[in-house]
Amino acid sequence: MERRDFIALSTLVTATSIMGADTTPQVLQRQLQSEIYTPRPLAFNPKKLNGFSEKIILSHHQNNYGGAVKRAKMIEEKIASLPSSSAPFELGSLKREQMVAVNSMILHEYHFDNLGASGQMSPALANKISAVFTTTQNWENEFKKAALSLGGGSGWILLVYNHRLKSVENVWSWDHMHGLWDSEILLALDMYEHSYQMDFGANAKEYVETFMKNINWDVVNKRFESIS
Repeated sequence: MERRDFIALSTLVTATSIMGADTTPQVLQRQLQSEIYTPRPLAFNPKKLNGFSEKIILSHHQNNYGGAVKRAKMIEEKIASLPSSSAPFELGSLKREQMVAVNSMILHEYHFDNLGASGQMSPALANKISAVFTTTQNWENEFKKAALSLGGGSGWILLVYNHRLKSVENVWSWDHMHGLWDSEILLALDMYEHSYQMDFGANAKEYVETFMKNINWDVVNKRFESIS
């Protein structure tokens, strides 16, 4: 179990034990949306990726992404069952863990959806990136360098389109909790060790290079087209 997962579950168990002392009937304080928490299947054949083993892709998808989906559902159900007499810190603790779990779920979906080694960066996206970074190679160099800054740690590197800046930006995100507001994700790279340790050990650089060879640019292009 990942340390992040252990802490999240420990917090959830603690909140549950606190609330368990109240034996009065519980009245749901909000509508449940737990039906939306269903893991998405992979849209590509993991055996056909270049440089990734099927084992690491399936483990990452089933255990880490799947675990985030399960936690998000559990936490929503717990929030919905909180009695009106609950203390603010009980809700606050659960809301923090909900943000971590739901963001992890969403970011993993972006990550897996933009894998599959298909297509090339569209001229429209290349022009937008070049308008900011001068060349697409400059953008790629910055994206990879930002990713390596998280090597051996945990976090995400995201290429986003920011509506306020009207610009594309590489965003450094730690612990599923950081983002550039008013942005649309175009490309997501998971830099948690669970995404590469099984295949690459501590060699985060090789992992990042392998990821770049397996981007599904058809998906990334469609994300950009939908907002441009």
